[in-house]
Amino acid sequence: MPGNIAVIGAGVVGLACASELQRRGHAVTLIDPGLPGQGCSFGNAGCLSRASCVPLGLPGSWRKVPGWLLDPAGPLSIRLRYAHRIAPWLWRLHLSTSLARVNQIADALRPLLDRSIEKWRPLAAWAGVPELIRQDGYAFSYESEAGFAGDALGRSLRVARDVEITVLQGPEIREFDPALSPTITHLVLMPQQGHVANPGRLSRALAERLRSGGATFVSAAAKGFDFRDDRVARVITDGPSVEVGAVVIAAGAYSKQFAEKLDSDVPLETERGYHVMLESPSVLPRIPVCSGEGKYFMTPMETGLRIAGTVELAGLEAPPNYRRADFLLPGAKRLLPGLKHGKVERWMGHRPSLPDSMPVLGRSPRVPNAYFAFGHGHVGLTAASPTAGIIADLVENRDPYMDIHPFAAERF
Repeated sequence: MPGNIAVIGAGVVGLACASELQRRGHAVTLIDPGLPGQGCSFGNAGCLSRASCVPLGLPGSWRKVPGWLLDPAGPLSIRLRYAHRIAPWLWRLHLSTSLARVNQIADALRPLLDRSIEKWRPLAAWAGVPELIRQDGYAFSYESEAGFAGDALGRSLRVARDVEITVLQGPEIREFDPALSPTITHLVLMPQQGHVANPGRLSRALAERLRSGGATFVSAAAKGFDFRDDRVARVITDGPSVEVGAVVIAAGAYSKQFAEKLDSDVPLETERGYHVMLESPSVLPRIPVCSGEGKYFMTPMETGLRIAGTVELAGLEAPPNYRRADFLLPGAKRLLPGLKHGKVERWMGHRPSLPDSMPVLGRSPRVPNAYFAFGHGHVGLTAASPTAGIIADLVENRDPYMDIHPFAAERF
C-alpha cells in the first residue's frame, strides 16, 4: 500500500475518491480550506446524467453565441474584462466542435457516465443515505418546433449511445405532468437518468462516514509539494504539512495550479453557474425538467425546488452577478405556471471545465504517485463515483474498468 493518500479538494469528486480509497482499506487525508461538499458540489442541479455524453460544443453552435450574449437572460454570458483571457479557451472549444471530434468525445464519455448510478448506490449506502440516489428519469422541454428541431443532433448522439428517449407532444405532456405549462410543445423523456435529492446532504454524509472511518480533514489551502526521488513526499499547506505516499488532485476549478506544479499544463477554466432555491414551492415537476431553449434545470429536491444553469465566463475572482440567478425564475414560472413559493436563495459556483468537455483523469505523466481527477464541467456529480473507482484502481496498480487514455492530461 502507498501509505497515507492525500486528496486535495473536498468537493464531491474528492469525497467520492477518498471514500472509495477508504472502503478499500487505505488511509486518507482530505485537504481543503472550505467545508466539505461546498461549491458546485452543493449547488449543482443534482442530475445523474448518462445522457450528458454530448459535449458543450457542437457543430455550428458558434452561430448561436451572438444571440446568447445579446440576451441578458440568455444561457451564456462573458464578462467584457475577461474576454481576452478566455479567448484561447474558446478557440480550443471551437476546434472540438467538428462532427468527427464530437463523436469521439461522446464515445469517450459514454462509459464514464453510464456507470454513474450503479457506482453511486454503494457509496451512498456506505454513507448511510441510499434514499438520496433516485432514478426517475428527467426531461427536456421545448416551447417551439424550432427549439425542438435545434437539438436534433444532441438527441441523435444520445440515441446512438443507447440513451432511451421518448417524445411527448400536445395533450400527452399534461397527461404526464399536469404541472407543466400548455405552452410546452415537446417533452423529451429520458427515463434512465437519475438525480440526487439533496447534493449537499450527500456530501456531508460522505464526509461524516470518512471521519468515522479514521480519515483526517485538514482545513487549510494546499500550496505545493515537496518531492523525494521524483515523487510527492509532502503536501505543503498554509497550515500543517501532510506526509503522503500518494496525492490525488481533485480541487475542481482550482486544480490547474497543482497540475502545473506537477509539470502538466492543462487549459482548465471556470464556467460559473447559478441557481435559485425556492422554499415551499406550491408545485413541483414530476421529474427534473430542463428548458431546451433556456438550458436550465428545474429539479425537485428535499428542501424545495432548485432552478440551476447558465454559463458565465468571468474567471475565479470576479464577484457574482446575481442577476444571472434572478433571470432563472421567470423562465421557471413560465414552464410551471402555478408556481408560488416562499424564501428564495441565490447561489453561484465554479464548474471546472476543459474545452473538450472531458475531465482530466489518470496518473500524472511526470510524477508517478500523483493522480488527476478534475475538470468534470457539467458532469461532476454524475462522474464522481466512476472517477472514484478509476482513481482507486490506479493507486492499486489495477487496470480501470474503462479506457481512460482519452482523458489524459497529455492530450493538450
